[in-house]
Amino acid sequence: MQNPVRHFLKHLSFMAIIAILTTTSNAKEPHDDIYDVYLLIGQSNMAGRATMIAADSAMIPGVWLLNAAGEPEPAKAPLNRYSTIRKAMKMQQIGPGVSFGEIMHQKTGNKILLVVNARGGSSIMSWLPDNDTDRYLEKAESRAKEALTHGKLCGILWHQGETDVERSTPEYAEKFAEIASHLRNELNVADVPIVVGEIGRWGWEAPEKIKLFNDSVLTEVCRLVPNCAKVSSEGLERLYPDNEKDPHFCRDAQLELGKRYAEAILNFKPAK
Repeated sequence: MQNPVRHFLKHLSFMAIIAILTTTSNAKEPHDDIYDVYLLIGQSNMAGRATMIAADSAMIPGVWLLNAAGEPEPAKAPLNRYSTIRKAMKMQQIGPGVSFGEIMHQKTGNKILLVVNARGGSSIMSWLPDNDTDRYLEKAESRAKEALTHGKLCGILWHQGETDVERSTPEYAEKFAEIASHLRNELNVADVPIVVGEIGRWGWEAPEKIKLFNDSVLTEVCRLVPNCAKVSSEGLERLYPDNEKDPHFCRDAQLELGKRYAEAILNFKPAK
């Protein structure tokens, strides 16, 4: 009896056989080109103002950064370089995204794609969906949509509040809830984790105002926003030892903050 496989191959053209073999040999492992995407937004501490050292210019293993063309490129600091709303390039230094991305890759084994689109000095009002002047949220959302052609959105990191430290608890929380809801709806990620970070605890502002913002305002944010967590700034030191009035974290503090963001994301239970 004639072998059916030989009979099948006999009637295939030479080019068809080549095509089959090529397709098989080039087959990729599942999810080989899919990234875990994270959107990092907020003001200057998310953009990164901590002074870089030479080692910070190295590529971050397993981590990619969405570039100006909307394509992933190997990530290295400063990560806010491609932000469409950033201040001068010379101001962009090291932020929490460096250690965050590195740890997320180490813990998950997945390829991490960061979309960093922060703006120093920005208030929560400038991030509202109906802000037609600054349009910060719209621009961050646009870049996130570009990144989603390369993977899936796995989390949103928010660090902002130095500009709004005097804003009342319900007012700030309600406005952030509006931002979170808009992002989730527009990006079609209803349950994506959102993590917010506390502001620095030293005397750049009145201690009672800083404490109120960290303890009450951000706690209320996570009460109003589903699937939300807050990371602590306890023990994190300032950028300038001789200038207590500057609200920026130092390099070590930024790297520790990134670790805390990663721990918070890793503690979320996968959506059913």
